Amino acid sequence: MKKVILAVVALAAAISLALPADPAASLKKADADWAATAQSKNLDQFLSFVGENADMAGLDGKWSHGKDGAKALWGPALADKTFKLSWTAVSADVSKDGTLGYTRGTFQAEQGGKPMSGIYTTVWKKDKAGKWRVAVDIATPQTP
Repeated sequence: MKKVILAVVALAAAISLALPADPAASLKKADADWAATAQSKNLDQFLSFVGENADMAGLDGKWSHGKDGAKALWGPALADKTFKLSWTAVSADVSKDGTLGYTRGTFQAEQGGKPMSGIYTTVWKKDKAGKWRVAVDIATPQTP
């Protein structure tokens, strides 16, 4: 009986080692790490997650392009002492080759005492070093 139990345990361990890790786990972590930089309001850290050619839509519907555009879009908000932002990914998915993915979720913000919430989708690409970088970011506020 002990040999059967040991064989079953060994088989279960072998199967768990053979199963691939959740391919979206590193993407979910990148999304959460990026959110932490928004909460810390560190613009340089925030921009370190943004790809060189990223396209980002502001809540006004206008697009910014590249790191300079992201800096112009996010710099004033992150410098505003009344600005608060947090978000949580609800789901994430990664392409078969592991180089492209997306996260989507909800956000909560406040600026000047005015609360806001909504939904977002971020498309991510891996850079040459294998780090996830924002390629496209879109957020939509919920209407009251």
